[in-house]
Amino acid sequence: MHARSILSALFVTTLTVPAFAQGADLCTAAQVISGTGSFAFNNTAATTDGVPDATCNFFAQPDITNDVWYRWTAPSSGSFTISTCAQTTMDSKIAVLNGSCGGTVLACNDDNCGLQSSLDVIATGGLEYWIRLGNYPGALPNSGTFTITVTGQLAVLDTQVNPTNGHTYHLLSAGSWTNAEGTAQMLGGHLATVENAVENAWIVSTWQNFQGTPHDLWIGYNDAAVEGTFVWADGSTSAYTNWDPGEPNNALTGEDYTNIRRDSLTGNWNDLGNAPTGYFNAVFGVVEIGSGAGTPICFGDGSGTACPCANNSAVGAEIGCLNSFAMGGKLLVSGNASIANDSLVLQGSQMPNSSALYFQGTAPLIGGAGTVFGDGLRCAGGTVIRLGTKANSVGASQYPVGADQSVSVRGLCTPAAMRVYQVWYRNAAVFCSPSTFNLTNGVSVTWNP
Repeated sequence: MHARSILSALFVTTLTVPAFAQGADLCTAAQVISGTGSFAFNNTAATTDGVPDATCNFFAQPDITNDVWYRWTAPSSGSFTISTCAQTTMDSKIAVLNGSCGGTVLACNDDNCGLQSSLDVIATGGLEYWIRLGNYPGALPNSGTFTITVTGQLAVLDTQVNPTNGHTYHLLSAGSWTNAEGTAQMLGGHLATVENAVENAWIVSTWQNFQGTPHDLWIGYNDAAVEGTFVWADGSTSAYTNWDPGEPNNALTGEDYTNIRRDSLTGNWNDLGNAPTGYFNAVFGVVEIGSGAGTPICFGDGSGTACPCANNSAVGAEIGCLNSFAMGGKLLVSGNASIANDSLVLQGSQMPNSSALYFQGTAPLIGGAGTVFGDGLRCAGGTVIRLGTKANSVGASQYPVGADQSVSVRGLCTPAAMRVYQVWYRNAAVFCSPSTFNLTNGVSVTWNP
């Protein structure tokens, strides 16, 4: 018997576990769960329903045996931790699949905390994910619980603007790659896409020795979806690489994420696991916010919270829930989101010729999924400031105009602050709810110095 299996068996008592399932034996009948919290499992009577996957290849074992299945709806967009740590004596393995039983394995873990498992996964609020939980091949099944928790946003340690491309970059506190990428998305960007040697050198000179201490740095390059096929987190097609000799090598299995080494004067890259230990036990994310003034979020297309009256807009349109004119209100931003040189303009369109309130929040609601409000979704939460009310003409308006205060002044914005903008407009027709109002999509903006 494998040494790991022997160790697992030492903890198992055969008389204490009832032979009924918590979690479904078959993926097609996966137990429906939602939100965060603690969930029971019992796989003592379970068969193996799933198939081996390279993402789950730990200690030359790509399968999960005696698996039970859950169909989980994410309560918000962001990073979540799914863990059996200190909740079972079983030698557990966990995988999360995207969208169906045969979906892509987004994350998998074997031993994160002794023989138990913990993984981080980036999820979109309102969408479903399949959780596969079982034991390491050869180990004995058992029962216990697993928890789903919001991973939490990593702190921003420093913010700089790259003078070459004009993009804003944030250095995050140390954390896993998935937590760093989830935080990057909340800030309106992604982990950095390195376009060329000049950009790589700028990142190295800016943060590799931050405050006099060597720092390993996460960037957006990863092969988490398909082993050996690296892609950028923001979908860019940059072909530039700067691998250390012999890298990437997937040496410890599951090394799907790229860091800029702290001990390389030329900023060479290395592939690491999602939450590495040992020599690379603290890796700091580098977030890149593009030169565009803002990032559209919180659409009325059903990708987050559903619109209140099935008045969803088309996927990909990046607009709000449909109004009585069969259009979704659209908010775009243009100009420079700079405290020192603010020329930011909020431009609302595809609305009735009615009043439109432009407002700012300090955080996206439900992680950017939004909450039902009138005929649409409210996206901007936290501390809310009313910027100004405008009269739509030909379905459009903007803020600021004329003698209006700039957005940064009116919104009391500060450097590196992330703010969410939206338009709340009157839709007098009794179309959906009795409220007779609707909202545009939201836009996330990170303010430069």
